[in-house]
Amino acid sequence: MIPPRFMFVEINRACNLRCSHCDYWQERDDPLMLPHQERVAMLIEDFARLSPNGTIATCGGEPMLRQAVWFTMARLARENGLRMLSVTNGTRIRNAAMAQKVIAEGPHEVSVSLNAPGAGEHDRTRGIQGAFERTTRAIRMLVEARERLGAWDTKIIVMGLVYGSNYRSLPEFYDFVLNDLKADKLKLNMLQPTFRQSGGVDPFFEQEHQVDPEELMMLIEVSAAQHGLDVNPEFTRQAGMYFRSLAQAGDLQTGWNSTARTTEHICNTYERNIMVDLEGTARLCFSGAFRGEKIEKPGDLARFWQNAGDIRDKMRQCNRFCGISHSVRRDSATLSGVEQGVRFAEKHETRTASPATPGG
Repeated sequence: MIPPRFMFVEINRACNLRCSHCDYWQERDDPLMLPHQERVAMLIEDFARLSPNGTIATCGGEPMLRQAVWFTMARLARENGLRMLSVTNGTRIRNAAMAQKVIAEGPHEVSVSLNAPGAGEHDRTRGIQGAFERTTRAIRMLVEARERLGAWDTKIIVMGLVYGSNYRSLPEFYDFVLNDLKADKLKLNMLQPTFRQSGGVDPFFEQEHQVDPEELMMLIEVSAAQHGLDVNPEFTRQAGMYFRSLAQAGDLQTGWNSTARTTEHICNTYERNIMVDLEGTARLCFSGAFRGEKIEKPGDLARFWQNAGDIRDKMRQCNRFCGISHSVRRDSATLSGVEQGVRFAEKHETRTASPATPGG
C-alpha cells in the first residue's frame, strides 16, 4: 500500500489576526492540549517509518505563536529525513534575526498568507490595520536572509486566497509576488466556507463567492502566460467548475452547513494525507464528518492508515466545498506538482512490490 505523502499536525488554534474567512482567532489554546515535545517526536518518528519520503505540514491557528514546538518539529523532520512545510501569516517574523533563524532552522518551505497586492484589501479581510505591511516586510526579510545564507533549498511561497473582491487583480497579484516581493511562487487557494465556522451563518462566504468562472479561468491563463508558469490546465478547469457550483447553490449563507456540493468529486486526501489534531486524533480529512483514531503509541499511525478502507469508501462519495483546497485536491495546480506526485507513487510502488513482481 502506498503510504501518505503528507502528515498535517495541528500545533495550536489561536491566532493574532482577525480574518473574515476564518474563526480560529476566536479559539483559545488549552495548554493541556498542546503537543508535548515527546508526542511530537513520536509522531514524526512514526511517520518517517510509515513514509520515509514524506512531508510534514504544520497547521493551526498561527503556528509561529508556538515557536518552540514549530522549530522543534523542523529539526526533528530533518533528523528523520523528512521535509516540512508551514503556512504562517508572517507577523511574528519581525526582524532580520528571526528571518535568518526561520531560514536556517525552520521548515523547508515557508508559505506566507497574503490576500491582495495592496494594503487596503489585505487589511480589510485580515481584520488588523497594518497587517499587509508586517506580512510583506516578513517576506522581504525571508528572501534577503535566504540570499545571505545561500539556502536556496528553502522555498518561500505566498499563499493567496481567491474570492469575489480580489480575483480580478490576479495578474497584478502575480506580478507583485514574483517581481516585487521576489517569492518563489504564488499558490492560490479558492474561497471556502469559514474555517472553524462558529455560528449558523457565514457572511463572508455568502458575499464573496460571486466569481465569474470564465473570467477567473482566463485570468489564471493570462497570468501563467505572462510569468511562464507551469499551471496545470486541469487545476484551471476545476477552479471554474468550483465557482460554477457555488453560483448554482442556494443556501451558501450557512457555510459548511449548506447542503450544496460541487458538481464533481475533486478530492483525494484519503489517498495521500493524515491529519493529526491537538487531541492526538488522526483522520484522513480536516473534517470531523469521518471517523478518526487516537494516536497514542508507535505503530498507531500505520495501523490507522492501513485499516481505513471504510473511511476511504465513504470519502469517495464526498463533494463538500473543501475539495478545492490545495491540501486535499486530487490535481496539483502545477504540472511539476503532478510529476512529484507520480514520482512519489512510483518510488513507493517499487519499494513495496513483492519479489515476484519487481518494480510493481
